[in-house]
Amino acid sequence: MRKPQPAKVVRSLGKTIAEHCRKIPGGFDVEDIHDLRVAYKKLRSFLRLMQGDDRNVKMPDEIKVIYRSCGTVRDMQLIIERLREWKEIIPGFLKGIHHDLFQAKELLVIHIEDTSISKTIKELMDELPPTVTEEMLKRFIQRKVATIHVLLLALEHEEELHAIRKALKDLVYVKKILETELKYDYAFPEWQDDNKLEELTTMLGDLNDQYIALSFLNEERMQQAPLEEQTALQQLLAQWKLSKEQAQQTAMQEVRSLQGFFQV
Repeated sequence: MRKPQPAKVVRSLGKTIAEHCRKIPGGFDVEDIHDLRVAYKKLRSFLRLMQGDDRNVKMPDEIKVIYRSCGTVRDMQLIIERLREWKEIIPGFLKGIHHDLFQAKELLVIHIEDTSISKTIKELMDELPPTVTEEMLKRFIQRKVATIHVLLLALEHEEELHAIRKALKDLVYVKKILETELKYDYAFPEWQDDNKLEELTTMLGDLNDQYIALSFLNEERMQQAPLEEQTALQQLLAQWKLSKEQAQQTAMQEVRSLQGFFQV
């Protein structure tokens, strides 16, 4: 079995993050922010694969800060897009979000300017093991599957769904990286249906976007909106809550089908 160099993956994903860091301040393009966040998540999943009893490879704090700042901007862009059809009805409420988005963009630029991605990635590469081993991969899969099984036993709320989604994404990203970027020779006998995992993570991602959208309709923000917009906001809140509850129930039913899915 080939034992590829983990540094190749880290270097490649670090380069992608650096490229989008250069692009984002020019226009805060939604796709650039999305692609940076995906590269970050892939890198995070791959670093989790590197974890071991004698190894503690972690995402550098400097890159975490950029990712979180990108997330703040992305969430506000998301809610503004979702409220596009309501912009004539709740202009005061939207004005407040646009103001916060402007400040979030300024903060993101500061974080990008304060960080040397290439230097940070180089330091990270010094902490990597020399190769990816089959033992390392099997241990990683076992950890993730065990986490999913425990969460399925306690599945009642959005917190469990979110944690299951993260574990599934780690499995999906690591498999893709090993197969497509490193041509790693491993059959992944622990599961047979990649499409099921992809569909579940997409469904849970869409549900998470609903949680994010609802978080902007909190009591503090709604009270700060003009009085004449309060009724419309309450109607919108009721609609979104109902939609979220329906989507959450569907997601829970689908996620419970993971019982017996993995062969570990």
